[in-house]
Amino acid sequence: MQEDEIKKNINKCSRCALCLQNCPIYQIKKDENNTARGLICKLSGYEKNILVENEIKKDLKICLNCSKCKENCPSKVNTTLVFAYKNAKFSPSIISQRLFLMVKLLPIKILYFLNIFKKKLKKKTIKSNVLYFKGCVAKAQHKITYLDKIFSSSDFLCCGLPYLSSGDIKNYNKAKIRNINLIKNASKVVFDCASCKRAVSEYEELDENEIKKLVFFSDFLSEKNLKLNKNSKYRNKTVVFHKPCHMDKDDFKKIELFLANLEGINYKKLENPDQCCGFGGSYFIYHPIVAFKILLKKAFEIKKSKADLILTACPSCTIGLRFGQIISLNFKKTLELRDFVDCELTIKKKKYYKLLFRIC
Repeated sequence: MQEDEIKKNINKCSRCALCLQNCPIYQIKKDENNTARGLICKLSGYEKNILVENEIKKDLKICLNCSKCKENCPSKVNTTLVFAYKNAKFSPSIISQRLFLMVKLLPIKILYFLNIFKKKLKKKTIKSNVLYFKGCVAKAQHKITYLDKIFSSSDFLCCGLPYLSSGDIKNYNKAKIRNINLIKNASKVVFDCASCKRAVSEYEELDENEIKKLVFFSDFLSEKNLKLNKNSKYRNKTVVFHKPCHMDKDDFKKIELFLANLEGINYKKLENPDQCCGFGGSYFIYHPIVAFKILLKKAFEIKKSKADLILTACPSCTIGLRFGQIISLNFKKTLELRDFVDCELTIKKKKYYKLLFRIC
């Protein structure tokens, strides 16, 4: 985002304060300096030479980058990118966030290292330009799921969200350029992580038709050939779904409809399904107290639901929710929706291509 675009977005803000009621940070800290309106006001003061960097950058760092302010802004201010680029300018990344991401993924790789000794499933080579965007965590887990089997894999780099949030614009642009080139040559790109899809859809260089190519795998969950396994341990159990902050409302509605109609489980909607889990990638490392308080609210809401299984569609949310089950002494299973579909549902292999052509 160029400086002139940043200024345009700052000037679009009407100061209506609708962002306050949706901001998970404001709900905890009750400090408007940390909200979108407060930050926009401060950035406006900076542009007018009223404020200096040191009076802004600390508050920018507290932003969770959940995009709730952007989603609920009537003036359509692109707060996510404005704050990210200003954060990169005021507090540029000292170390490469690409290296930092590798370090963060190391425990996951160690946890799943036994997979390299397991018999590898043969992946079918599919001649199709419908691509599967496999996220960094899924790659680290060495998993081959049904999504690998029905869609073509490609060498996508990280979606770039960890780089952008941390002010590493260099690596963000590198990943963005690589991914855009692959998207342009694809007919569709299928995502199973809400954060990855949101990050890629916000590439400014993508036009409207290219953004329409980006689909969440919930687009084909309504297929009748997806049924709960007869021996599934979740049969007749209560299942809830946590909506990640970055998930589109339409994708969430499709997932809800799918779970509500899935025979064999009791789907129960949470009171606040889109209430933030507070984990936010690396956010819990830099702001553990705020993150813990946000997570605690979510954990007790889930405990109150008396769910047997918690589903979500974001690796960071999955890790955060699992930690939340520990601190709330709930100890219920938390799975990504992709893994639930892969492990607990019966998928008729003959229907793979039908699924594929349905979204082409």
